[in-house]
Amino acid sequence: MGAGSSVKIAVITGEASGDLLGANLIEHLQPLQPSMQLAGIGGERLQALGFDCWWHYQELTVFGLVEVLKHLRRLLRLRKQLLQRLLEWRPDIVITIDAPDFNLPLAAKLKQQGIPVIHYVCPSIWAWRQNRVHTLAKSVDHVLCLLPFERDFLHQHQVAATFVGHPVADQIAPQSAGQRTALQQQSKQNDSRPVIALLPGSRDSEITRLLPAFMQAAALLEQPVTLVTAVTKTSHQQLLEQQHQSFAAGIKLTVLHGPNAAQSALQMADAALLASGTVTLEAMLCNCPMVVAYRLHPLTWYILKWFKLYKASHVSLPNLLAGNSLVPEILQHAVTPAVLAEELKALLNNDQTELRAQFTRLSSRLRRNAGRRAAEVVNSLLKPA
Repeated sequence: MGAGSSVKIAVITGEASGDLLGANLIEHLQPLQPSMQLAGIGGERLQALGFDCWWHYQELTVFGLVEVLKHLRRLLRLRKQLLQRLLEWRPDIVITIDAPDFNLPLAAKLKQQGIPVIHYVCPSIWAWRQNRVHTLAKSVDHVLCLLPFERDFLHQHQVAATFVGHPVADQIAPQSAGQRTALQQQSKQNDSRPVIALLPGSRDSEITRLLPAFMQAAALLEQPVTLVTAVTKTSHQQLLEQQHQSFAAGIKLTVLHGPNAAQSALQMADAALLASGTVTLEAMLCNCPMVVAYRLHPLTWYILKWFKLYKASHVSLPNLLAGNSLVPEILQHAVTPAVLAEELKALLNNDQTELRAQFTRLSSRLRRNAGRRAAEVVNSLLKPA
């Protein structure tokens, strides 16, 4: 590219978290490339930075095998249209964010046409379908990893990758034991009962499969507790209130709202019962002891087990980062109120000082100013040879 020319950058993301990641990266890239043009698939956060949104990310937001099959024809048509538009626009670089099933085939075609591609958020190839690492190597020029073991895995397979840190870790400041105690005392308002955070997930399917067992587990605890949870949708609050009345009506429940409600719940809780996912990372960053549970669609679980597709020894991020069973993981048919209640009792009745110390050590590894580091990698690949 010539001196003073405007750099063209395409960003392709399939959900709200990707819109946030992309915006964070672009904010740090703007001082380095002040005249850049931005376009692709994104949302409101990217649009606020001057992004030309060809399609909103909600066009791609489909979860689960069955759901994807229902929308497959539409998604394939959209990807074909997107590819044509990108080839006409000829960006200097394309940043694909997560959504690997949609993005990697697109990236492979772009790379064949000489357009560099950076993929942000390593697919879980270290956990299942590890042969996809070869597809990744052929499809992209560089991978930005949120977790250190992802970079190590990719380097073992000769894939260029950089560990940039986790943006969630940048958002949640480390707390001392004294700060945590003060926050808990403030939130409890002289109530001595332990606080349990119930966070069954943000997707409809997760809440439907986990919330009843979570509520019943709370009701089985032998000591008085209070409950706190976070919701983002009105329909979720209605379901929450129904389940609370059905199974745990005698237990005080506080419902928090807002984008950081889950973090607030974890910061005031003595222990958490939560779905596997990013919220387990949030709990670790908030130094909150946890019980992790998850149920997949029965067909999806059967396929994973029968074909032995899942290779990792753990599912929760704290355990994956630690390389051992730091927190209990209860999966599929084992997710019963009795099992969950017993695990919660163990957390409440035993000293968790060492667990919190391990959480603190792991958290410090992830705080790397991810947006800035990601922008520096993008900028280095934009510079002329």
